[in-house]
Amino acid sequence: MRTVKIREFEIPVSAMPEVAEILEDSELDNSITGTDEDHEVIVVEVSYDKDDEDERAAIHAIDDVIADHEDDDDEDDEEEEREEH
Repeated sequence: MRTVKIREFEIPVSAMPEVAEILEDSELDNSITGTDEDHEVIVVEVSYDKDDEDERAAIHAIDDVIADHEDDDDEDDEEEEREEH
């Protein structure tokens, strides 16, 4: 029996190409549902079978890509703050 879950991701624009590749490779059902006011984040809903190991792995891969890009953004912000002082 399939147990379908829907997960909403807020994906930084800079991470979208990597996330799109994961979605394409894994063939997960997904849809773009919006963006933030500054168009820096794209909101994507992804459906997956929580009992399917490959689909869960793809969800974790998306989480990792988003986390990596958020870390990069934090480092960029810190560099900008140092340059301003």
